[in-house]
Amino acid sequence: MDNMSLWYDKPATKWEEALPVGNGRLGAMVTSGLNRDVLYLNEDSIWSGSPVNRNNPDAHKYLNEIRTLLREGKIPEAEKLSVMALSGTPNAERSYEAAGTLTIDFEHGEQAEQYRRELNLHTGCVTTSYEVAGTKILRELIASYPDETLVYHLAATDGKLDFICRLSRDYNNLDEVWAEPDGLSFQVQSGTGIPFAVQMKVRTDGKVSTIGDHLLVRDATEADLILDIRTKFYEEDYLTCGHRNLDRLLTKSWEEIWASHVEEYQTGFEKMSLSLGTEEDKKKSQIPTNLRLQALKDKTSDPDLFALYFQYGRYLLFSSSRGKCLPANLQGIWNPSLTPPWGSKFTININAEMNYWIAESGNLSECHKPYFAHLNRVCENGKRTAQEMYGCHGSVAHHNTDIYGDTAPQDHYIPATYWVMGEAWMATHIWERYLYTKDQKFLEENFHVLQECVDFFEDFLIENQKGNLVVSPTVSPENTYILPSGVKGCLCEGATMDTEILMELLSGYVGACEVLHVDKEKVEQAKRILNRLPEIQIGKHGQIQEWMEDYEEEEPGHRHISHLYGVYPGSSLSYEKSPELMQAAKITLERRLSYGGGHTGWSRAWIIGLWAHFLEGEKVYENLEALLTGSTFDNLMDNHPYWPNPIFQIDGNLGAAAAMLEMLVQGRDGSIRLLPALPEEFAEGSVRGVRLRDGLELSMTWKNGKVTEWNLVRVAGETAEFTIEVNHQIEKMIV
Repeated sequence: MDNMSLWYDKPATKWEEALPVGNGRLGAMVTSGLNRDVLYLNEDSIWSGSPVNRNNPDAHKYLNEIRTLLREGKIPEAEKLSVMALSGTPNAERSYEAAGTLTIDFEHGEQAEQYRRELNLHTGCVTTSYEVAGTKILRELIASYPDETLVYHLAATDGKLDFICRLSRDYNNLDEVWAEPDGLSFQVQSGTGIPFAVQMKVRTDGKVSTIGDHLLVRDATEADLILDIRTKFYEEDYLTCGHRNLDRLLTKSWEEIWASHVEEYQTGFEKMSLSLGTEEDKKKSQIPTNLRLQALKDKTSDPDLFALYFQYGRYLLFSSSRGKCLPANLQGIWNPSLTPPWGSKFTININAEMNYWIAESGNLSECHKPYFAHLNRVCENGKRTAQEMYGCHGSVAHHNTDIYGDTAPQDHYIPATYWVMGEAWMATHIWERYLYTKDQKFLEENFHVLQECVDFFEDFLIENQKGNLVVSPTVSPENTYILPSGVKGCLCEGATMDTEILMELLSGYVGACEVLHVDKEKVEQAKRILNRLPEIQIGKHGQIQEWMEDYEEEEPGHRHISHLYGVYPGSSLSYEKSPELMQAAKITLERRLSYGGGHTGWSRAWIIGLWAHFLEGEKVYENLEALLTGSTFDNLMDNHPYWPNPIFQIDGNLGAAAAMLEMLVQGRDGSIRLLPALPEEFAEGSVRGVRLRDGLELSMTWKNGKVTEWNLVRVAGETAEFTIEVNHQIEKMIV
């Protein structure tokens, strides 16, 4: 049985039930309604505002005073001054915006038979089929990467199609709308955002006419709605570029467009397969996906649904991050609003990084490239922020960035804003990608980012009262501590997460220096900083301390688990390196959950990865189940709590997919462990195409929780020796 489709026997009634397509730059959600179908359109570079220098000119003047206030325990005074002196001016970056909607009104009844809408992950196509009044209707929506377009193919058998189309945008935020004999278009040029145009052409064997800003199709057996969206961010003459692309596509048949789409899609996406459960379990794929999800909430076992969820996570990254595009933001390229929550920006105190944890292990390395292209923009802007705000060399970014790679602090939100670790965390992906790909050219091209980050901290770190080097001011995102006096605070010096990120950054930097034969003095300087970082402390509850002092927390069940970064996705804490700290880390996670932690999708995804590294398979399943039953919409997109209604946020999907691979295989420091945290629910299964560090690729089969077949091949790098643990037996291998 095939577990690679999400399908439903009813149309979507709202955006959160619709199904997504994307080609990296363009995205759409489709409701597949009977009388009315709505396509919510996105293009990744439609953002509000222009680039602006938001670096606070008074930051450097007051930096030492803020540090002194923190050292003296005057937390409220330090925070009050920081809001004025360290906030961006203005305090907010630019935000992502929806492109608009295409509404299609069909002139037939709603008494449909054999209705089915489906997202096929083998083809990246959303198909809608039904029969109404004896006419069989088929609709197929793709986002073609080769042809840079969205194409909606509609066909009728034993009858005709009659429908009306309209392009629009929320709040009528349009400057110009026009109709042509075979199409509709609109353009947005005024205001402060990036100019863009949405253009649509129709090709049909029916009759086409326009009335005002409506396009009418009559007596058709087939019709192709071809959509092009272009912005000035990518092309100066975006209008002409889009028009030419549409003219070109009108010379290609639907079959030609489809064939080139599928070939490119399958070449990139179908590098990995995952099967969970028995052949009997897989029969549940014959049940609509929303009913399977409901059954899971009723405690019906469905391991195959988790395999589908995993591949859906890969699909969302592949569809929102390939080719010349921006990295996936908080909602990928599926945002219905002009004013999305948190501006749908790149939040770099976990969310943007989590989006890419699946890129290498999930055999989607090409999808990682837009992330690094944007990181280079961040690095360039971060040099100015480092100098103008802190008087430091190197480059720095805080907890958010936007389309322009803005690096100044975002918001007046003390628990998150005044945190200088964002670019450093992003930069750890450089060494991580090299470990997977052994791509020395990539390492050379991006080494300067590592260097700029290290240069910044060489200047910015200060010595604390114990002689350690610490970040000040900083926060532990996005938590609040309570002093013995009862005073609450967020700003501090030397949060544990900072130390763990610096350990990862500096260790990766040293490794990169050795590969690239960089000046040894730079290596020694990095090692000197590493050796002077604070040791991770164990607190009174047996937990990892989140701060230098063993404070109580205002919210013990906080969604962030920042101080466990070193366990996962970092690598500084492990049972092999520090068993005592790993035990303390486990206690930390247990305490978080006992107080209600994991109440956002991305937080739950992180928790799943942590349990995998604590080698607790049943806890992995317990939290996967909680994610699907408590934080997942019927279309399997991540359900993030947001007032007044939950919203989609892509990080939960992508982070959970990455965490699922951690339960199947873990490989670090020359050691590989198969099925380290396999739940009993997944006692039978197989996987093909998992990428591992050191340029390896794994395929394996297991039954009754034991590996029955496995194969490791080298796909990059030179032959190396490592140890592998299979069914609790350890052996050495050279591959």
